[in-house]
Amino acid sequence: MAATLHGQPFPSGSTGADGNLIANTGVTTFTAAPVGGGSVYNFNTIQIAPGSTLKLSGAAFPGPLYFLAQGAVTVGGTIDLSGQSGSVPTTPAQRTGPTIPGPGGYGGGAASFAGNPALAGLGPAGGAVNLNNCGIGAGGGGFTGNQFLVPLVGGSGGGGNAGSGGAGGGALLIASSVSITVTGTITANGGNGNSASGGGGGGGVRLVAPVIAGTGGTITTAGGGGSSGSGFDAGGCGGANGIVRLESFQNTFTGSTSGNLYLANPFSLFIPASTAQPSLIVTSIGGVAVPSNPTGSFVVPDAVVNSSSPLTVNIQASNIPLGTIPTVYFSTENFPDQKIAANAGLAGTLASSTTTATVTLNPGYSIGFITATWVQ
Repeated sequence: MAATLHGQPFPSGSTGADGNLIANTGVTTFTAAPVGGGSVYNFNTIQIAPGSTLKLSGAAFPGPLYFLAQGAVTVGGTIDLSGQSGSVPTTPAQRTGPTIPGPGGYGGGAASFAGNPALAGLGPAGGAVNLNNCGIGAGGGGFTGNQFLVPLVGGSGGGGNAGSGGAGGGALLIASSVSITVTGTITANGGNGNSASGGGGGGGVRLVAPVIAGTGGTITTAGGGGSSGSGFDAGGCGGANGIVRLESFQNTFTGSTSGNLYLANPFSLFIPASTAQPSLIVTSIGGVAVPSNPTGSFVVPDAVVNSSSPLTVNIQASNIPLGTIPTVYFSTENFPDQKIAANAGLAGTLASSTTTATVTLNPGYSIGFITATWVQ
């Protein structure tokens, strides 16, 4: 008796609306929004050529990314969604708040400088400023995702010390209806700590296709290294490893992985609604509009105010539970940091809510950032 064998199908669900994703030379910092908005991309094919790098940053994408492809995905170069490593500030302008994570990850805590204390890492498992098991160094960022990477999540940031903490690695799902071949590198490592700060937690990479292949490739979600201090400083803790999850009917990938590896057959992708990603921004301070993409520069300000009186900070959010109270941080040259809770919890609808905070800004340049924490 003879039989004909057919490969098992797996539909990625891509509509192809976003065309082809191609990186074929140098470093390409990816910032394009998908058709329809959100964080779910519908590509025809994905091609990352040898010698090229596709950079994915939390500065452009605060949440995890979902790359769906109708055709084959080939990664001969590098997809980089690693967290930024920490640094030691020598001027107030270099102490700009959290280090930058990969998309879906969390920033590392700011360094101590000019009398301002170091800050803990961001995220659900952000590293503490001081931990006894790392001398007086800071704690590393953790990874709070499960082995299924559902929901898809990146690593938390390391705590700050004399240097800033490493940021967490990002989170990325790539799904193809045909195949995914990795002969290059996909990296979602946590950033390294610096000068007794903690390393960022590794992120999450989930690949789903009927066939996953590749020789000599690397897929890595390692936690960032803790840094050695000097004198009594024993150095910061390293970040926790993230997760690499490969789902296929046929897996011939013979490259290397770091982080925690899980293998399985393809299953539901659990794609969120394209418009359901949380968003939290400051829209204005003292009636002066803040750009939607602020630079945070100590040279050319994003907004200019002239007042020694209390100013209203207008905050806008979407897809964050009502009642959540955001926190606004301001770091100013030659003055202490300011940490300000919003005047009230977010009010409105889940799709669009607002609140305000009140701040009396110190003279000079200030850099601010805003955070919110809630339980789902």
